[in-house]
Amino acid sequence: MADSALYIAIDFGTSYSGYAFRFDTQHDQAFLPCWNHGGSQKQGKTCTCILFDEHHSFMHFGYEALKTYTKQSSRQQAKKWYLFENFKMELYGKVINRHLKITAKNGKQMKAMTVFSESLKYLKDHALNKITIHTNNKSYDASDATWVLTIPAIWDPAAKQFMREAAIEAGLVTKSDPERLVIALEPEAASVYCKQLPTDGFIAECRTEETMENDPGKQYMVVDCGGGTIDITVHEVVEEGRLKELHAASGNGMGGEAVDRKFISFLRSVFTEKVFDEFEQEYPSQALRLKHEIEISKSFDGPVLLDCPTKLQEIASRKKSLESYFEGVEGVEWEDGQILINEKQLRSFFDESLKATVDSIKRILRSNPELSIEYIMVVGGYAESRILINCLKEKFGSRHEILCPVDPQTAVIKGAVLYGQKPSVVKSRISALTYGIRRCQRYNELIHKGKSTMVNSLGEVYCNVCFDPLVTKGESVLFDEVRSFKSWPVETKQKSMRFTFYSTQKKKVKFVDEGNLTRMASLTVDMPKTNRDMDRVVILNIQFGFTEMKATAIDVDSGETGSVTLDFMNTS
Repeated sequence: MADSALYIAIDFGTSYSGYAFRFDTQHDQAFLPCWNHGGSQKQGKTCTCILFDEHHSFMHFGYEALKTYTKQSSRQQAKKWYLFENFKMELYGKVINRHLKITAKNGKQMKAMTVFSESLKYLKDHALNKITIHTNNKSYDASDATWVLTIPAIWDPAAKQFMREAAIEAGLVTKSDPERLVIALEPEAASVYCKQLPTDGFIAECRTEETMENDPGKQYMVVDCGGGTIDITVHEVVEEGRLKELHAASGNGMGGEAVDRKFISFLRSVFTEKVFDEFEQEYPSQALRLKHEIEISKSFDGPVLLDCPTKLQEIASRKKSLESYFEGVEGVEWEDGQILINEKQLRSFFDESLKATVDSIKRILRSNPELSIEYIMVVGGYAESRILINCLKEKFGSRHEILCPVDPQTAVIKGAVLYGQKPSVVKSRISALTYGIRRCQRYNELIHKGKSTMVNSLGEVYCNVCFDPLVTKGESVLFDEVRSFKSWPVETKQKSMRFTFYSTQKKKVKFVDEGNLTRMASLTVDMPKTNRDMDRVVILNIQFGFTEMKATAIDVDSGETGSVTLDFMNTS
């Protein structure tokens, strides 16, 4: 881990993004700049929106992107522009590669790498400019800082790698200095922040003066409720305030955006699909403003009054009177240009998301009955919803104290700065999967009968689908623990060795063709010296305890050591 005088953490969220920075001095606090969204109230984040022109050139990010797009008077011009919002979820639950394309509001596509890297570049430049202003105009370059980038814990390794490569393309770090970019798991970052909070940093009915980091043995759960995902981790405080993971990070893709989608779906059913489609296609700026009004309404737990967009009213009124759309529809009323959603109907929009969240927490508690989880800490922008918090209190409040920071939306970013300074604060993690490598083994009919084979130039037969496990699902792995794998060439003049990396939900696996195995990555190690024919060995050391898997290859014959990149976006 590279030492640095400056740490900058970027929380790249589904709905909102921001950053915080901190200088490596004992008394410096993390600085979280405010973003002006055009109203009287400033916020600690800006919306995750990015706007490109018709030539794919970057225009604006955040509130400026949204404002420029929604205030565009020409509908035809707006249709030419590429507006992306909530695009972070494009990396969840999908096959990720460098050529992945994502769809903008105008229905056209751009390379995802361009969209993500330009977003990170904007946040990088904004942070460096802000730091210059607050340090008596002392200029800082990206290379002066250690950068921390937060990602959901439930993302797969390919998505993590995609974000690292986007950060390199954005200029946060260079390929030659990758240690200056730390990938932080969002619920872990929140946990690092919450464990050291004084009691006035929480909203809770019953509180003591103790912080959790000073109480070894204390066990708690962090539920990070973001716009896209619900990320859950369980920690125990151990010596020196470090954290031991007790259950593999888990969760679902039913964050706050799932509520928004239900809300929009309901309005579609009221006005009809045809009317709403025309509204969204012809007046995208007004449709976008409506969506953001809906997003704000998630923080309410009573009736909601929405301004009905003028263009939606115009289109709908061509078919029939506006009042008639609401006749016989439960839970909603027309109020002279406004849509009144009653409390029961509003709560129904949360049902699917709440069920998924409650079920995820219950699965963890059921599978770990021996644990003594005292607190459930709820963080993230979605945690500002009283409906969500009240649901968790109702379901789990009798056995666990439900805690929420005063500003739950910034818990991840504040914790990420702390994590960047000391990644070893997470002492150990639980492996969510079994990981291993495909290897060749001398053919033994008793073991390998019916399996795929290959014959080398000496006529020797090998089974080439054997699985060598490196870490097993549910196993605890230390932060700095290394698992080793030895392999020998199968040809006399073999000059390189190819490793293929697999993962599986199974705990016991013998062959990679058993089914339910996923090919995760591939890598090639050079073996330049061939004078000892097959009497050579390559040792592959893999570190599983980090948020990313890192590997070092040692060609024992030549004595050369080098880092090997696990390429999770190239599994051929």
